[in-house]
Amino acid sequence: MGDIIKGIEFLGIPATIAIVLVGLFLILQIIGELCEIKGKIVPEFLKIRKYFQRKKQEKEGINRMILDCKQALLEFNSHYSPANIAKRDTWMHEVDDSVRSNDELIQKLDGKMDKLLETNEALTTQLEQVKSNVLENEADRLRSELFDCGNRCRRRIRLHPEEMDHIRDVYRKYSEVLHQNGPGQREFNFIADYYDKQDFPDYHQKNK
Repeated sequence: MGDIIKGIEFLGIPATIAIVLVGLFLILQIIGELCEIKGKIVPEFLKIRKYFQRKKQEKEGINRMILDCKQALLEFNSHYSPANIAKRDTWMHEVDDSVRSNDELIQKLDGKMDKLLETNEALTTQLEQVKSNVLENEADRLRSELFDCGNRCRRRIRLHPEEMDHIRDVYRKYSEVLHQNGPGQREFNFIADYYDKQDFPDYHQKNK
């Protein structure tokens, strides 16, 4: 310090001014040191501050989560209070009873359906048999009518046009509806041939 002042005096600068200059130099040195310390401390301080802010936010988040959990538990408890549990159990028993009743009803219906199907099958068989008998009887009736007409022709009885029209209708039912042939077809051919060859010229001419 004294050496600095002596050096300044050697330069011909008054002592007062030298002291002032040295004071300014020291102040600037102190400011520089402070600035250097600040440059190191401030970032660390900011890091610490951010850390505490983050911890504060995490704490607030945890507190909100705890409140949400408490609210959820309260709602859960309100839904599953003893009264609600009793209502739920009653409802479940009613559902079980309904399902059991439906199962019993379905079993009964299945049994009845089986019986109905068996009955229906038996009725169908009987109806088919009745239908077959009816068709067979109808075929016999029509065949008998054809043979009756044929017997009349063999006895040389006159066959009028309206009778022949009726015989044609009988044979159409016999062959096309009942799908019968054989003796009935041969008898109809005989009748038709007899009708065409009736030896009643005047009668044929009158009814052509």
